[in-house]
Amino acid sequence: MNEILISLFLLVSLLINLSSLDDIFIDLLSFGIAHSPFRRAPAEPAPLPNIAIFVANWREEDVIGKMVEGNLARIDIPQVSLYLGVYPNDTGTRRVAEALAAAHPDRVRVIVNSLPGPTSKGQMLNEMFAQSFAGEQAPDLVVLHDSEDVIDPRSFEIYARYAGEYDFIQVPVFSLSRRRGAYVASTYMEEFAERHTRELIVRNALGAAIPSAGVGTCLTQALIRHFLETRGQVLMSGTVTEDYILGIEAKRAGFRSIFAALSARAEEGADYVATREFFPQRLEASIKQKTRWVYGIAFEAMHRLGWHGQPWDIYFFLRDRKGMITNFLAPASVVLMILTLAGLIDPEALPRGMYQLFQWSLSFNLLAVAFRYVARLTSSYRVYGRIEWLGVAIRWPVALYINMVATLRAWKIYLGESQFATSPIVWSKTTHDIPDDFLAATR
Repeated sequence: MNEILISLFLLVSLLINLSSLDDIFIDLLSFGIAHSPFRRAPAEPAPLPNIAIFVANWREEDVIGKMVEGNLARIDIPQVSLYLGVYPNDTGTRRVAEALAAAHPDRVRVIVNSLPGPTSKGQMLNEMFAQSFAGEQAPDLVVLHDSEDVIDPRSFEIYARYAGEYDFIQVPVFSLSRRRGAYVASTYMEEFAERHTRELIVRNALGAAIPSAGVGTCLTQALIRHFLETRGQVLMSGTVTEDYILGIEAKRAGFRSIFAALSARAEEGADYVATREFFPQRLEASIKQKTRWVYGIAFEAMHRLGWHGQPWDIYFFLRDRKGMITNFLAPASVVLMILTLAGLIDPEALPRGMYQLFQWSLSFNLLAVAFRYVARLTSSYRVYGRIEWLGVAIRWPVALYINMVATLRAWKIYLGESQFATSPIVWSKTTHDIPDDFLAATR
């Protein structure tokens, strides 16, 4: 048994080495891009066209009114309107949405789905695209958002700036700050800060496809009409991460994409132009949401999109999909380390050469953990303007546990319910929280 366990420990450690090297590679590229004297200057300001914010709803009567009123108070731009997609049988949400449209006839429009709900977020958005673009009076730009989003009014200027050159524009997405003790919800703070101040910037600089985050994604009329005319719908149907897939498909269709991470230096940290929102604070809700993300991005997208593309696209496919294995590695290594410290595993039972390799591997992983911790702290500082030495250390194991359980469930769905991602699964709705004061919700 000792030989099996120590061999397993060595294998896990070596796989963590590979994953850590991959992460460090992105860290170094990100640092180089941030400090490069050859960074491209932001595009010139452009007049604001007509912009529609699409919000797909299912049983959102408790939040949609506050979300719309709060964002209209933030966005004093007459060219920007909110399009609310509702189901005919969701009478509560439809009643609130129609009251909002009556109160703001120039800023709010209600689109009633031709199908009873719930179907899927993708089907609802496709219905909204179909109805809005049926005639000539279609919006110039469409921005995707959810019913819990705090929308940055500065983002519309950015969309206008880049729409002349790009057809798919993604701005960063961050979690709003959570109170102390909200360990589950706060895990999203570091994860999104790392991904949207580091990885997506590298992805953009290397010319790889930019996946949609599902919110803060702007599409031009040309891109929308292309998909409507070529396949009758904008988003791939029958998937749970149709937004992620859309970004890849946009590049494959020949349209240019950009991740527009612009910031103004605030008193503390960097004041990014970004979409902000609260993420689930209950453990079960977080696992449910991340199960959908892992299944959709790692398994379903692999089945629907395959592996073809330019070299950097394939590299980032590997990064997006490696979580189906790597999310198990850190918890497994912790368990094996505890068994070793308890004397239940004896590494010296390995052959001499393997034992030295094991020592080198563990030492590298310890350094990589320290490097990763610093990367998390600095990413978080860029977004929230503060260093949380203890908070990041406490939340990290929580995030590892959530990701491990979510990945386990995603494997179960992949192998069972979805029959290897060939059958659609039921839309898993997440309960939303929204801030009490939209005007003050800036970080």
